[in-house]
Amino acid sequence: MGNVCQVAIVHKEKVASVKNNLKDKDLSTLLILGKCFSDSSRIKIFYTLETYKEMCVCDLAAILNASIATTSHHLRFLKKNEIAKSRQDGKVVYYSLANEEILSAVQDFLKLSENISMKI
Repeated sequence: MGNVCQVAIVHKEKVASVKNNLKDKDLSTLLILGKCFSDSSRIKIFYTLETYKEMCVCDLAAILNASIATTSHHLRFLKKNEIAKSRQDGKVVYYSLANEEILSAVQDFLKLSENISMKI
């Protein structure tokens, strides 16, 4: 059998407690964060903004080997969900991570990805 329980529920109190706590939790923010990290282009954007703090759309597009339109789509998604912010300087739009908390989370995520080995 391996790693499967042979009974239905072992710790009924723990199961009931977690289920009770989960019914009041709004997990939608975590789901959005999952979407932010589930796309390789967005992860490359995170890596770039973690490394250089701020980059213009055209440079990010070159890094992604993508069009400016596609890159802008990813950046709008991140901005809409308050993961990134932008500023305009003349005709150039620069993006950065929204705040230090996001920067720290991205750094932790990137560090974690270097320290664990996953089978693909």
